[in-house]
Amino acid sequence: MKNTKIYITLTTVILLIAGMTCCKQKVAETIENVVTLEVPQNPYLVAIESYLVDSLGKNYSPGEVCIPAYSVINIEEPGEPSDSTEVITATDIKVWGDWWIFNYNIVGDTLKCVSGGSHPGMFHLEKDGDAFKVFAFDQVEDGSRNLPSAKRIFGDSYEDFHAINSNQEIRDSVRLAMVAQYVQEHNLTATHLQDPGWPAIALPLQ
Repeated sequence: MKNTKIYITLTTVILLIAGMTCCKQKVAETIENVVTLEVPQNPYLVAIESYLVDSLGKNYSPGEVCIPAYSVINIEEPGEPSDSTEVITATDIKVWGDWWIFNYNIVGDTLKCVSGGSHPGMFHLEKDGDAFKVFAFDQVEDGSRNLPSAKRIFGDSYEDFHAINSNQEIRDSVRLAMVAQYVQEHNLTATHLQDPGWPAIALPLQ
């Protein structure tokens, strides 16, 4: 496995850097390895987002919109092509991440969360014509199997995963950034996000 890096969107990295002073040292060290990705142009994340929405989002109470939130911990491409223009034809691209899914109803200017949950783990992707598709998902288990399964799945990347997954501030920043991106890409009127029992929070819209 190559050296671990955290792959997130450009909007998210701005929020994370702004909040680094109140993060633990381990998190600060992790964020030094950030690599930004443009989600609409990244074929791996397009496939993964479709899986999160279509296969996992439907298992929760439905809302008007389903929006994933995630930090990608590592990506491994068989052969690790050094030339970024090289066409990847491998049948098993592995993408590790802290994956979340949330369903929302749009009420006035607010996206009100009605359901959602966490699904950390590793996706296996393969070529599907000009795109990619998920053909398997190794998910961290619940209960007493949570820690051993997380360590088994993330391997050498476990500490980096834990630094993100265990930090509420970072998870919230990632979620707000990705919801804001979704709102702008889909021309929604929402300017706030609200969880049950909590006040609405302004989205970092540009």
